[in-house]
Amino acid sequence: MGITAGGMIILLALSGGLPEVMWLGDEGILGSAGAAAMGNTVYADVSPQAALQNPAMASQLPEGFSAGITGAVALDIEKRTRRVYDSFGGVVGESEHSFNQNFHPLPGGAAVAWKQGDLAFSAGWRAASSFAYKYSRVMNDGDYVKVAQETLDISGILNDFGLSAAWTQWGMLSVGAGGSFVTGTRSMDHRIDYVDPTAMDYEAEIDADISGIVVRGSALVSLNRVSISAGIEQPVSWKTKIESIETDLTIPMTVRAGLRYLPGNRLMSLFVADFWWSCTGSVEIADVDAGMRNSWGFGAGVENTLPGGIIGRVGFEYDSSLLAGALDRMKITTGVGWAVDDLTLDAGISFSPVRWDQYQADGLPSFTLGDSLVVESSRTAFTLGLTKTF
Repeated sequence: MGITAGGMIILLALSGGLPEVMWLGDEGILGSAGAAAMGNTVYADVSPQAALQNPAMASQLPEGFSAGITGAVALDIEKRTRRVYDSFGGVVGESEHSFNQNFHPLPGGAAVAWKQGDLAFSAGWRAASSFAYKYSRVMNDGDYVKVAQETLDISGILNDFGLSAAWTQWGMLSVGAGGSFVTGTRSMDHRIDYVDPTAMDYEAEIDADISGIVVRGSALVSLNRVSISAGIEQPVSWKTKIESIETDLTIPMTVRAGLRYLPGNRLMSLFVADFWWSCTGSVEIADVDAGMRNSWGFGAGVENTLPGGIIGRVGFEYDSSLLAGALDRMKITTGVGWAVDDLTLDAGISFSPVRWDQYQADGLPSFTLGDSLVVESSRTAFTLGLTKTF
C-alpha cells in the first residue's frame, strides 16, 4: 500500500475524519482476475502481471510469449449516522449524517512475459493505487435547518511501470529480481457552500504529484505439487510535490510469501495463499514520524475446474489497518473462468465491508468530544481479465 500524500494532505484528511483508504489510496488489481477471485493472492499468482511483483513467479509461466490484461469497476457505499438524545440524555434513535454511493472504474494492468528454458522475463504497467472518493452531506443547525452543503472529491492514480527477470536452477529453485518506477497524481477538492449569501463559502483544492522507485527480489522452490515463494520489496526515493513544495517520504520494506498446492484430484483443484508484513510504523514524512502502526495481511483461495473448461473460484482476504484495529478490513471473493486452448477469460466479484465508531480510531479524531458518529462502508468490485499464451 503506497504512501501517497505529503503532510498537508494527511492533516486535511485526518481533520475530516476520513478512514485511511481515502488518503493512502486503494490498492489496485495487481495480478490476474483469477487471483482477485481467490482472496487477491497476488504473490501466489502465475500471470504476467503478478510476475512484476513476484519476479521468481515468471519461471512458472508457460514456454513462449504470454500476455495478460485486467480491469475492474467498483461500487462504494458509505453511510454515517449519529445517535439522537432527548433532553434527559436518553437515546431516542439515530439520524443520518450522510449517505453516499459512488460507482467508478478501477484501473488494473497489462503485462507481457517471455520464457525460454531456464530464463523468463516480464514487463508491464499496473495501477498500484487509485483514489476515487466522493462525499456529500447537508449541514444543519440545531433546529435541523439547512445552513450549508459540504462536498469532498478525491481522485488520482499511482502508475507502476515494472520489469522483472527470473532464472531457474536444478529445475526446482528459481530466483528473480525486478524493479519499477512509480508515478502519479492525487487531487482533492473540498467545498462548503453556505445558504446564507452573506457567509463566505469555503474551498480548498490541493494537487499532489507522487514519484518513487520500488526494488524487488524473490525466490521460489517447486516441490512436485507444492511451490513456495518468498521475497521483499523496498521503496526508495519516494517524493510528493504540492505546488513547489517537495517532501521526502520514507517507506519501509515489505516482506511477502506465497504458496501454491495442487492435490492432483479429478477437479484439478488449486489451493493458494499469500501473506505480507510491513514495518509501516516507521513511515516518515520529511523525517517526521507519521504516527502509523505496523501492518500485515493475508489471503487464501481455491479453484476447481468443472466439465466444459469452466473454473470456479472462492477466497478470503484480511488486511490490517495502519491506524487502528477498528479500520481492519476483510474481503470475500468469488469468480469463474473459462479456458479455451491457450486463452483464459476470468471474472471475479469481491465484497469488502467495514464499520467503525469515530472515537475508535486514533488519528481520526471525533468531531466533538464523545461523538457518536458511526461509519458503515462497503466496496463491491467486479474484475475482468484476459490471459493469452502464444
